[in-house]
Amino acid sequence: MKKQILTVFSLIIVVCGFGVSRCVYAQNNSIIALADKYSSALKKFEKRRTRGNIEAVYRKGQIVAEKLDALESLSEADYASIERKMRGFVINRNEVVFVKPDVVFFKKLSKRLGTKSDIAFFTFLGELKPESVWSAYIEQQTDYSGCTIYGKGILTSLYGKARQFRRQYPSAYVSDIKEEIRDMKSDFTDGTCACGDSNGVVKEFQLFIKTFPRGEITPIVKKRLTDIQNKKTAIRFNCLSG
Repeated sequence: MKKQILTVFSLIIVVCGFGVSRCVYAQNNSIIALADKYSSALKKFEKRRTRGNIEAVYRKGQIVAEKLDALESLSEADYASIERKMRGFVINRNEVVFVKPDVVFFKKLSKRLGTKSDIAFFTFLGELKPESVWSAYIEQQTDYSGCTIYGKGILTSLYGKARQFRRQYPSAYVSDIKEEIRDMKSDFTDGTCACGDSNGVVKEFQLFIKTFPRGEITPIVKKRLTDIQNKKTAIRFNCLSG
């Protein structure tokens, strides 16, 4: 049995070793097929005469968004084709490769044809990522990194709104909300690159503790606040990321 497995594995290596272009073509063809499925689903949804759930359509687009390696390897013609098919998503492969939902597009679509959970999610997403790519609590400093904005209450407010959405619509956009909450938690519990000075971080942490006195990460935030006040923190103030 082991010999048979090794033989099959060897054949795969040979096929992809001597026919790299075929393997790349198959990968590229896959992302194009996925983009076709999203495009068809979107067009069909837009023809509705009654409201419906957008998440199924959105999820097809998110599947394409996960294929970044394939996107990067596309020919110029195929990449242009993907851009046309992925209406509703912001696509880039210059310096940084990403496929992100266009919040303006989905907000309009949800208000016109979506359910309450769709409207609530894309309204929240519009606040979280007003230009679709970078979170509102992050100040972009390079093509791929930025510092965290503490002290203005943005991070605490968005964290609260994400939690509120999860409570109100526990079965909607679960993975998306979970990921955003995880990222915001990380900035409170592990973040070390602050855009401003220590006063801003202290102010944000104090606001968080006041807003979520019994929150699951509140003890960690309290400890970090004490560390700042005792000048034992690992947080870099007026930080330049990258």
